[in-house]
Amino acid sequence: MVFHSDLFDTHPTYQLLKSQLLDFYNGHPLPEIPLTALEHVISVTAGPISPDADAPLPKVHFRVYTISLLASGSKVPRISLSEMGPSIDFTVRRVQEADEEMMKMALKKPKIAKKDVESGLGKKRKNIETDEMGDRVGRIHLGKQDLNKLQSRKVKALGKSFGKKAKTD
Repeated sequence: MVFHSDLFDTHPTYQLLKSQLLDFYNGHPLPEIPLTALEHVISVTAGPISPDADAPLPKVHFRVYTISLLASGSKVPRISLSEMGPSIDFTVRRVQEADEEMMKMALKKPKIAKKDVESGLGKKRKNIETDEMGDRVGRIHLGKQDLNKLQSRKVKALGKSFGKKAKTD
């Protein structure tokens, strides 16, 4: 999801719209994205705001594109965008912001119990990852194994006691 305008960072109405769209599409801001991981781009663009105080807020253009990576002469592939849909033009007309106390309660993060912190909830645990199938995978680091101290399996069939038992029976 890409937001093209300074209004999404400066104007409170557009900041609210950006927050709602990111929440709706389960998105979060990323500093950089690998090109091979992209399949679709949602572009949200706002026009420039007019200097006239009575003028309505600029329209918001919502577009969805499919990405095609094409060969180029360099290491970085050439990107081609083709419009996929939906294409929506919004006009921001009515805005009702939450009360300051209600907004503070909505943005408050819950405190984590001490036992949950110790079990790893709320912080990243070392050497534990989740694979593509959703299974937890962990790494265990062991010291060097001494093979001289390794106890091998004792075979009773080759021992002397087996021969004595056979003679007495």
